[in-house]
Amino acid sequence: MKKGFCILLSSALLLTGTVPTWAKEERLLLEPHEYRGIVGTTNFYKDDVLQSSDAEIYLKDGYVMLPLRTFFTSINPDAQIYWNSVDQQAGILLGESSVFLYVKENKIVVNREEQPVVGKMEVKNGRLFIPLRNWLTILNQCGYQLTDADLHWDSTKQEVTVTVRENQIIFEENLKTPVISGEGQAPVYAVALTDTYSGIQNLGDGYFLGIDDTEGYYKYAYDILDSNGKVKSHFAPGEIFRMEYLGEGMFCVYTERWEQEYVMDENGQKQFDVAYDSIGDFHEGLACVSDEKDDQKVEGYVDAKGTLQIPLQFADGGYFSEERAVVRDLETRKCGVIDKKGNYVVEPKYKSCKSFQDGMALVQTEQGYGYINKQGEEVIAPQYVWASEFYDGIAYVQEENDTVWLINTKGEKVRKIADQSGESYDSCADCLRISQSVMLPSGKADSVNRYYDKNGEVSMEQGKLLFRLSEGLCSVLDEKTQKYGFVDKTGEMVISPMFHEARDFKDGYAVVQVQDQWGVVKNPLFQK
Repeated sequence: MKKGFCILLSSALLLTGTVPTWAKEERLLLEPHEYRGIVGTTNFYKDDVLQSSDAEIYLKDGYVMLPLRTFFTSINPDAQIYWNSVDQQAGILLGESSVFLYVKENKIVVNREEQPVVGKMEVKNGRLFIPLRNWLTILNQCGYQLTDADLHWDSTKQEVTVTVRENQIIFEENLKTPVISGEGQAPVYAVALTDTYSGIQNLGDGYFLGIDDTEGYYKYAYDILDSNGKVKSHFAPGEIFRMEYLGEGMFCVYTERWEQEYVMDENGQKQFDVAYDSIGDFHEGLACVSDEKDDQKVEGYVDAKGTLQIPLQFADGGYFSEERAVVRDLETRKCGVIDKKGNYVVEPKYKSCKSFQDGMALVQTEQGYGYINKQGEEVIAPQYVWASEFYDGIAYVQEENDTVWLINTKGEKVRKIADQSGESYDSCADCLRISQSVMLPSGKADSVNRYYDKNGEVSMEQGKLLFRLSEGLCSVLDEKTQKYGFVDKTGEMVISPMFHEARDFKDGYAVVQVQDQWGVVKNPLFQK
């Protein structure tokens, strides 16, 4: 076995064969607790259960003064409290959260950030008291949920009530989860298994990079392979530093570390020197190039011979799709769309703009997200808080009331998908993920993800599977054989589990490993 794996592949291989866990789906639950204290007494309750306290609650300057130890230990019995009587400083560890109280300076620091203080803390009868309203700030920073409305003072009863909601992540089983089934079929190899290489990288378009790291770092040998396993170009150990595929049969060669030198074709024939700071991928015959002018980045486009076809005049340049490319104007910093002559077909007036797919592009204005056609007409007016690109004629959009809809290319609502708000939204062709960040009472930050397909909510496991699909298939580990195979979106085994590593499919092919050998398999869904 060749020593180690190529550095170029190491980060990618860490993700190989990540297996969806067929378990449950996450939910965020806010569990409320009521804390109640009576002024002039030591009576302090949590959910009507009397808590241990030897410090009397009192009023000062219009604020209810609660004892630190009583409140913290009722919130979390495992809270660790430290008190420096000389400097009158207290430190509290509440799970992974830290709270520091400086009485003399009247300063509160939570999780290393100083917080605003209401009223004054003080030490009385050997106990540290804090004005009640400061508990709102402290607890919110420690993963609990409460607002001003959760603090209630009853002057008649001389009683204060605080409602604190604890963030909890729970799991439910009321949604269908995928089950791995079937045996699958034998793989069909495009590149037969071989121990010639330390690893193989799928470049796309039916090209592969075979890498031999036997000679060590900086001395890798490279082969460009086609989809039949034929070596199109060979570089001896240390001949080049690295190589990138630029698309459309073009390759960028680095002869020194991270410095692009020249562009060649699949046969190793040099096409042109890279005369710019960087060059991007080729799409529809053009590649975006970047340089520096007057201390700012400018971008334009070259053809497959390296000839500048569109001058360097944009702040950013996207790739061409359907004869159009999204660019950011150098002066206004707004996004517009150009044709292959560099002329604006959509004036630069958008905050953001995606590339065209099926004749439409997602755009953003001050009014929200919408869609334009290739003529620049707003076929669906910008109005959404968030929106995805179109997939097979449908897109996910979120309205101001947080409702998420499935719409068609006419902007008509096809189906309500969700009523849930989130901090981030991600979509792929098969699924929508709504994520909500949350601080748990332990002080640990976490996130809750909920998944939806075109028909509504699906289980966490189904959603993870859908997000991991590449060209309709996903690699999974078979528990019985402890080898990887490929399943479809339903969990049906399509390619039998026989691999020690299995990469994602790209342009009809996936790189696999069996013991010390690497090869490339074809996607059977593309063969039908």
